[in-house]
Amino acid sequence: MSSSSFAERIEQTPERVVEAEDRLAHHDFAGAIALLEPAYQAGDDSPDVVRGLMLAYQGAGDTAGYEAMMGVTLQKSPEPPLKLGIAHAEAAMTRADWSVAADRWQFVIDRCAGFPHQVHVRQARAFLAARQFSQALRAVNLALEKQPGNTTLSDLKDVIASQKAKKFQLAAHKLAAPVAIRWEAGEGQKQITTLESFRHYRIRGWIDARRDQRPELTVSTNGDITCLGLTAIEPSAPYQEAGWMFEHTFDLSHELTLGVRLEGGKAYDCLRFSLAPVMEVLEGREGWLFLANDTNASIDQFTGKRRLESSQEQAWQQFAAQLAPLQQQRSLLFLIANSKEKVRPECYPFEKADITTTEQVSAILKQGEIDYCNPVAAMQAVSDSYYPTDTHWSGRGAYLAFTACMRYFGFDDEFDSLYAFEQREVVGDLGSKMDPPAKSLSTVAVFREKSGVYCRFSNYLPGTGNITIFENSKPIHARTLVIFGGSSAGAGGFAMLFANIFQRVVVVNLPGSHVQEIIDHEAADYVILQTNERYLATPGRIVRRLVEANLDQAVKALPAAERIKLLERMNRHAPCEPYHGHMTALLAE
Repeated sequence: MSSSSFAERIEQTPERVVEAEDRLAHHDFAGAIALLEPAYQAGDDSPDVVRGLMLAYQGAGDTAGYEAMMGVTLQKSPEPPLKLGIAHAEAAMTRADWSVAADRWQFVIDRCAGFPHQVHVRQARAFLAARQFSQALRAVNLALEKQPGNTTLSDLKDVIASQKAKKFQLAAHKLAAPVAIRWEAGEGQKQITTLESFRHYRIRGWIDARRDQRPELTVSTNGDITCLGLTAIEPSAPYQEAGWMFEHTFDLSHELTLGVRLEGGKAYDCLRFSLAPVMEVLEGREGWLFLANDTNASIDQFTGKRRLESSQEQAWQQFAAQLAPLQQQRSLLFLIANSKEKVRPECYPFEKADITTTEQVSAILKQGEIDYCNPVAAMQAVSDSYYPTDTHWSGRGAYLAFTACMRYFGFDDEFDSLYAFEQREVVGDLGSKMDPPAKSLSTVAVFREKSGVYCRFSNYLPGTGNITIFENSKPIHARTLVIFGGSSAGAGGFAMLFANIFQRVVVVNLPGSHVQEIIDHEAADYVILQTNERYLATPGRIVRRLVEANLDQAVKALPAAERIKLLERMNRHAPCEPYHGHMTALLAE
């Protein structure tokens, strides 16, 4: 193309735009494209040209062209139109380009004002389809902040959490080849674990090949082949032959094949890695679902096959000895959130042993004169304390545990007059593991009065190490409660039951543990150490300072991008010390 023709095309653009608009009005989309494409290709990406092309491509059914012009319009606009941003993201969703879709939803969040909470939901679904589970959870949590009672969002969160926690077993298949690869997992790598763990899996291996063959390690996945170097090793004994070794990190979330390429070009596939899902749900009687193949060995605990070893008994005895003086100082209760199979044994397909881990721990706590609450009898007496598709107690079950704690603390309020109960259909953490997800009715506790509860602070750390503080502008009792608990502290609204009553409730996700610095800082009137029954093989930790709680381990497990997002969310709250400063320091490391 000559320089004069280039200049002429630019100069003729205004006339072309006018003529193109006329053709668009007459549905002559091909004619409009013929007029505007040369100008755009010549470098004119003015709003009139881009908008005209976008409409022309759309009318002509050219989805790729239409999508490209949407992207240009959004990038060039100082205030991108919300509807266009959503349409751009939905276009990627339609063609199942999940990672691109997630990025486009993020553009809407960052650049488009007034977007609805459904944008977070759509982004969460894109991340879920891309199997980026941590990002999906972050997105759905942002939506839940805007609509905390939305059951659809809660169900989606359960599905994401279940997919993230889903376990797989690594299988290695030897292939017929004249060269063999021997291997072993790197230190700390498990062969049954989550998909996330297999994304960065360390493998150490050896290849029996002569020095003069000068082998290379080939890695095949998704049709792509790469080569990695090998390290020559000398024989450790006179009768052994020399060989080659390697140690690399691989992404085993997709099928992967290791092979050997010898000098001269001969290549052989030797070892294929694949993942098989591990059954995590056991179906009992009347459609009740139970946990299976979990790391705590729930079935073996129930049947008595797994009980406390002597070292574990000693750990519990030491825990009780440390806890006893703390319980004498203030009103402190150790609370066991029952395993579902203990509450509904009639629906469980295994027979309970006379002595389980729970009986062993109970005996140690009694011997140490520790006040504890195991509300299994109260849970068994009420049919809706648990529900078929979740491991945790329902709102009714949480309420039973709440009233047991409040009576222990000395309160005689008529709590039945403060709470009503409703039934809602939910998925649950076990139902979400089924395909399709299974739902059941769960009882929800609803505070009858207008609550003054709000979230004063959260560090938004997912799981272990999360610290969330609720304050109440209209408390019934001007008291402070600290809960050190696990997932059951949030299940069924357990912590919120207290938050509606007390002035301040601090919830720390450290099951069954005790951090003296937090107790002292809060001048806590009451303390609950809550743990799930299936965790009883190991006691919690009793430490003096927050830094000893090792929250840094949970922070280090987060990708850098997630840390940035987490800090942004935390900083929406006014600084709440010492939690804000401690968390900020950890994120900066």
